[in-house]
Amino acid sequence: MSIFFIIILFAVAWAVLILPKQRELKRHNALVASLQVGDEVMSGSGLYGTLVQLAEDTVVLQVAPGVELKLARRAIAAKVVPTPVVDSGTVVDTPPLGAAGDDSSEGTEP
Repeated sequence: MSIFFIIILFAVAWAVLILPKQRELKRHNALVASLQVGDEVMSGSGLYGTLVQLAEDTVVLQVAPGVELKLARRAIAAKVVPTPVVDSGTVVDTPPLGAAGDDSSEGTEP
């Protein structure tokens, strides 16, 4: 009976501790394999920059104009997705309410 509990405890520990770590390792390996020159990335230490050179085990990260750092390829933690810039908060394609062709104002009286 006690061997049964040890097996159950090992299975739970594997599912909680080891399995998520294996998934994260697969995700990180895919990220490292997909790196290309010009990608904006964040290193594991929190440095942001653009990849300017790739080698098998190292990358060169440009963090400012004229400032380049050589890092281990595995030190890249994530690709950075550029955020869209909104021009003064206005949306050009949406006509104002009640404009010609806007069905939302039909059938209502002012």
